[in-house]
Amino acid sequence: MNNKKIEALITANEYLNNLEGGIHQVVEAFQQEDENKGCSLIPLIADGIKWMVDVINLTRDIQKENIDISQIDEKLEEVVDAIENEDYILVGDLFEYEVLPIIEQIHKKIRDIVAN
Repeated sequence: MNNKKIEALITANEYLNNLEGGIHQVVEAFQQEDENKGCSLIPLIADGIKWMVDVINLTRDIQKENIDISQIDEKLEEVVDAIENEDYILVGDLFEYEVLPIIEQIHKKIRDIVAN
């Protein structure tokens, strides 16, 4: 069972590179005022974040240091509010300065677990 959990974290570690890249693409799209492209990428990022959260929750018992995911929902709610208000500059800023640092912190913790 633990081997499968380690494998899940290894996969998550690899996938988080793609997720971080996708977030950078969203930020860039909104900075270039390409709202259609930015908005089209958000569901993919949301699915990726959900999958990452599921993996973290399923591997809690093998995490040496608990990976905190409590802030991610709050930040995503702020993104939804910004989208509803059609404030795409804010959407890009939230992904760049709020969501991405959380994902990078989670990625670092997963890398540390996988390395040991």
